[in-house]
Amino acid sequence: MVFHDIGEAVLTVKIARKLRRIAEDMLLSSEVSSIVDGLKDTYGIGISPDTDPENLQVLWDSIQRIPPALVRDCGIRSLAFKDMGPSRRFYPNHGVYSNGTLTLNERILDDPTLEFDPESGNMLNKFDQTFFHELGHGWDEVHGHDHRELSETPEWKDLSGWCKEPHDGLKKLVIDEKGAPMVDSEWWYKPDAGFTRFYAKRNPGDDWADSFSYYVGGLKYLLPRKKVKYFDDRIGKYFAAS
Repeated sequence: MVFHDIGEAVLTVKIARKLRRIAEDMLLSSEVSSIVDGLKDTYGIGISPDTDPENLQVLWDSIQRIPPALVRDCGIRSLAFKDMGPSRRFYPNHGVYSNGTLTLNERILDDPTLEFDPESGNMLNKFDQTFFHELGHGWDEVHGHDHRELSETPEWKDLSGWCKEPHDGLKKLVIDEKGAPMVDSEWWYKPDAGFTRFYAKRNPGDDWADSFSYYVGGLKYLLPRKKVKYFDDRIGKYFAAS
């Protein structure tokens, strides 16, 4: 192509750049639409197409680690991202589940925390662990009975010795550290019960959801055997069929 003056060449370059940006935007729009449709059609979860594409992609990569039927049975019907502040160890601001709606803190995408199982070689980054944990809260609620969650039943509480009355040999979680909210749990537990993380010692519900997250995330070998069997009996069939 021969240009007759500098102005014509500059105009051609500008047009080419604009066409490239249009093509990139169209491709991005197509990818976003595909993920939004996939979340709804495959997993039964609705999410706004205006969600940041990076957040959508991370969510899509994470959710595909779990059998679709298991996700659908967690009862999550809508999902959104929100800036809930810095992702910190003792702050319960990583995600919130309520009545079928899950909101995730978009800042956890930058959290370098990594959970690792040396036996299986499987890993969970902070986003995966948080997402699976919140799915666990959904399952815990949806599959409860007699107006109480599964984590409130004696069958689960007995595994860690959860109770609201102190007994010899029991402990409770107390957090009083600079930069963290004061936590003085009303629940007591057996120190040798076996927990996924410090956070799981808050109460039976977080113990349940965190154990769920490790199980579905491929880190079940870090759980005590009795908790593995508990989840084998309830959700093991989803993985056997996948």
